[in-house]
Amino acid sequence: MALSDFTGPDYINDWTRDLDQRWPERGAISECVVETLLSWSMHPDRKKMRILELGIGSGGLSEAVLNALDSGSVQSFIGIDISPELTRHTQARLRGTGHTHIRIENTDLKTLDWMEGSAPIDAAYTFQTLHDLGGQDALTAVYQQLFSLLTPGGLLVNADFVVPFSKDNPDKPRRFPVETHRALLISLGFIEFKCVASMGKMACMSVVRP
Repeated sequence: MALSDFTGPDYINDWTRDLDQRWPERGAISECVVETLLSWSMHPDRKKMRILELGIGSGGLSEAVLNALDSGSVQSFIGIDISPELTRHTQARLRGTGHTHIRIENTDLKTLDWMEGSAPIDAAYTFQTLHDLGGQDALTAVYQQLFSLLTPGGLLVNADFVVPFSKDNPDKPRRFPVETHRALLISLGFIEFKCVASMGKMACMSVVRP
């Protein structure tokens, strides 16, 4: 069900709970994202990190990531989403994390200039988002843009569906197996591909920008 299917004063949280009920693996996979970022951040050179989240949703993962990282180690956090409702909700939610320099923006990842003029970033992550781009060409374009944005040694974590749904159009796939993601990322120049975790219909994958 889409966000627009929910109404009432707590509709965003109701939508999130529905997602968690339909795909119970979401909890463990989101924890994998946090742990992967936290492990990467432990390197002594990573003291002032610039972090980007694509598809912030209701802000639960944003909050978990920021709570896991020392506030002094985060120079900036940018969260983007196509939904104005979700960006407003997440902006309010993150005020209590103790982190400063948080920026939440409405952005459509399908546009070619979605991060034009942005400063370099050190880590980017996304959760249950990129399958909504509409296909492999759009996915490749976002991966390519992230390669350009990331600093050398920068980390990209993508956690998403890797098993097609029965309702998916086989002529226009948008949920791709781990091997497809690996091949795309390596072809663009990323290194150190890892499928960190896989369960249910989802997987958590990471790569490094050389």
